[in-house]
Amino acid sequence: MTQVPIDFSLPFVKKEQLSDDAWSFFFDRTAYPDLSFLPGQYVRMTLEIPQTDERGNSRFFSISSSPLQKEYLTISTRILKSAFKQSLIALDHGRNVNFFGPVGRFFFDPENIRPTIFLSGGIGITPFRSMLHYIAEKNLTNSVALFASFSRSEDVLFFDELSEITNKHQSVKSIYTVTQLENSHVKWNGETGRITARLLSKYCANLADAQYYISGPPLMVDAMLALVKEIGVPDEQVKKEKFIGY
Repeated sequence: MTQVPIDFSLPFVKKEQLSDDAWSFFFDRTAYPDLSFLPGQYVRMTLEIPQTDERGNSRFFSISSSPLQKEYLTISTRILKSAFKQSLIALDHGRNVNFFGPVGRFFFDPENIRPTIFLSGGIGITPFRSMLHYIAEKNLTNSVALFASFSRSEDVLFFDELSEITNKHQSVKSIYTVTQLENSHVKWNGETGRITARLLSKYCANLADAQYYISGPPLMVDAMLALVKEIGVPDEQVKKEKFIGY
């Protein structure tokens, strides 16, 4: 399961606000009909920025749409005050944007028969959105459980759509948890606190036998790597993706 990365460009179509500071950006995938990728892979986006910062005019983004969604290629990210992100949020409809990819070994393998556990923190949920939509669209029967951690309830992303997938596919679970309920202003009835072995075992059995995918900020990923090691998960059953400086 390999893809050859290429340079390509797609027109920007629209954007959709997900939370106070998170947005999804939709690009016309039909403009490059031969484009293909694996669920979970990422691309490098390059923007024309008159005055950029020290990080330059390119960023890497996980693709948040499914490979089977042929109309749009979607990336979802937090919008901060960097020159790049301000240029991204200000994109005009129809503007061609340059990409390179797809790249990355962090992708879902439907041929892996192990139960699979996704662990995400914040915007690190984006590759799992791609994977879960792919699983649903292919009507796969792989046993998959997503554990998604967010600081506040108003920061939660993709809750309704991933819950809908869970409701329609018995082999898929999505468990959200909020770590700072005291700082939240939106009512929350789900799990609270960080992802722990106790939380995992509440919804999944035989934790050491599962295949793990971990995605999020570096500190969160490191904490989850320590957790699965403590559970007794071998290194070869763990894949990770660190989101740095998004």
